[in-house]
Amino acid sequence: MNPFLLVLFLLVSTSIQAQTRTLHRAVFWSEVNLVYKTGGRWSFQLDHQYRRQADDNNGRDLNAFRHPLLQVFRPWVSYQLSEPVRLSLSPVGLWWNWGRVSEYQPTTFFQEVRIIPQLQITKPAGDGEFIQRFRTELRWASLTDTLANSYVFLSDGESQQVLADRFNIRLRGMARWINPIFKRNKEDDRWYSHLSIEPMVVGSASGIRFDQARTYIAVGRKIQKHMRLELGYLNQFALQQSASDPVRIFRFNHALHLYVYLENGRRSKASPDSGPE
Repeated sequence: MNPFLLVLFLLVSTSIQAQTRTLHRAVFWSEVNLVYKTGGRWSFQLDHQYRRQADDNNGRDLNAFRHPLLQVFRPWVSYQLSEPVRLSLSPVGLWWNWGRVSEYQPTTFFQEVRIIPQLQITKPAGDGEFIQRFRTELRWASLTDTLANSYVFLSDGESQQVLADRFNIRLRGMARWINPIFKRNKEDDRWYSHLSIEPMVVGSASGIRFDQARTYIAVGRKIQKHMRLELGYLNQFALQQSASDPVRIFRFNHALHLYVYLENGRRSKASPDSGPE
């Protein structure tokens, strides 16, 4: 190897290492998805998410249920444009977010309202299916507080300009593979594997930047034709950096993920929802 290139590589590696930190944390994510399909192309659903987290001490605490992390109620309206194409809109989603560094620090809290349009394309892939999902999240967040005072949602006594500064747009694209496993015959799809990857980008007043990426692998079971359960592992990689601190933080949240799906049994032209979040 060229000595000059070797020295340059070592200098760059040292510089990157000096300006970054890597943190790990155990978390628990759950989602319950209730779907009502009409006899035509329309369907309606409500998902509820609940998450908890361990102490933020770089992975030394493995109790993922120790502190609250997030709770969500999010309705959806969907229309099956064609057999592979599904359009969806969440007209308003309510998000509650908790932060907890350790048991010796106060719990912080902020709220969000989100409006989400979504496009989903589903195609056959071998014995299973390949799903592409494109989502835009319009977000309005409140300030972060310590729960010591009464809370006024999305105002906090601020000017409208400050509120506008806390609006951002997140662009999300997901690739998802679902395949039957443990098959006894061609029609046996009770057990299935689920693999998905999803990068995210944030657009805000400070510019568009990479925000996070999620990788999810799970095993699911169809209990009945219109009910299924999934248990899996989700890795959430987030890149964090503040204007006052030049050090970049590479955060890895390691999540035990539980997913429950229920829909009505009506024959419909609307396809079922493909999976969590």
